[in-house]
Amino acid sequence: MKAKHRKTLRTALSTLHRWVGLILGVVLVLAGLSGSLLAFDHELDGWLNSAMLRNRAGVCAAPLPPSAAAQAVQQAWPGAAVNAITLPESAADSYRVQFKHASTADNEAGVDACSGQLLASRNRDAVSLDSAHVMPLLLRWHMTLLQGKTGREVLGWLAVAWVVLLLAGVYLAWPRPGHWRRSVSVTRGVGAFRTSYELHRAAGLISAVFLLVVAGTGFFMGLPQLGRQLVSSVMSVPVDARTAKLAPLAPGETEVGWDGAAVKARAGSPATATLVMLRRDAANGVYQARMRRADDWQPVGTLRLFIDMRSGAQVSAADPLSGTTGQRLLAVMFPLHSGSLFGLPSRILTAVLGLLPLLFFVTGLVIWISRRRLKHRGRLAAAQAPGPTARRA
Repeated sequence: MKAKHRKTLRTALSTLHRWVGLILGVVLVLAGLSGSLLAFDHELDGWLNSAMLRNRAGVCAAPLPPSAAAQAVQQAWPGAAVNAITLPESAADSYRVQFKHASTADNEAGVDACSGQLLASRNRDAVSLDSAHVMPLLLRWHMTLLQGKTGREVLGWLAVAWVVLLLAGVYLAWPRPGHWRRSVSVTRGVGAFRTSYELHRAAGLISAVFLLVVAGTGFFMGLPQLGRQLVSSVMSVPVDARTAKLAPLAPGETEVGWDGAAVKARAGSPATATLVMLRRDAANGVYQARMRRADDWQPVGTLRLFIDMRSGAQVSAADPLSGTTGQRLLAVMFPLHSGSLFGLPSRILTAVLGLLPLLFFVTGLVIWISRRRLKHRGRLAAAQAPGPTARRA
């Protein structure tokens, strides 16, 4: 009876694995390939757009303050609303300024950190594969399928389906005792079907744990509120400090400015922390500063300080690395997914893992087509075989 149940379960899981893989395969392939490139987003974008993202004079020993980057944009587009400034990650990097202005579709500009000169600008929301826009496009595709919040949620549920797909595949491929070596090896000089089957099985068994991590963290990236609720149901997760709000800044009201916010952020964070980004939120009356601690998990920093735009006082702080286990668990999701948690080795691993959905889709397609052809030939052979009457004659 147990054997019958196991056979029924294997048949059901095999059908589930096959059709989920075929239906979602193309999206998973594109998500994987884009993720491989995004593991080196900063380097690739800098290489493709060095005229915008690198200083003209190269290394800048004493970069200008953030206000110089904001002024360069507002001189080019008077009245532009500067929303955020990303500080140079290395001495050769320029400032990256996010802004809005009615006269241009561009919303990001590079400003030379040495001279304060506007280098170039682009529209990060453009759908274009040219060198200026391909990396922002890949990021938006990978995060939202180019569909905003709805696309992000779809990807979250797609990650759940991917987890089911992976677990079903592991169950089907799990070897009997003493057969592990054979199950993770590929025989040479055999047909396309057997090669595809063995490659599909071996790659799946070897990478299953890593891919489950990528898929599981993808769920938290796509459905952050649901993920937070799930974690808070079993662990302590304090109220998110990012909800801090003050009265909106009135037009013409005095504020501490970009440089004042930078000074306050550095003063209110550990001495070893590096200021990565400043974001101006006039609607909530605060500047948000992202700081990268010395022991941080990601280049963009996990420490966030919220500074009163009027007085410069610190309103609140989000420091998950020093928080509860639940906060740390939520904070590790993005670094795990992006490959930034352990530096270059994990980024390389993430890039390799991003290629595997293509391998699985191609080998799975070959297996499916080969089996269909085999079944078709069997039906033809059965139809052409002489019936009982013909054999008696």
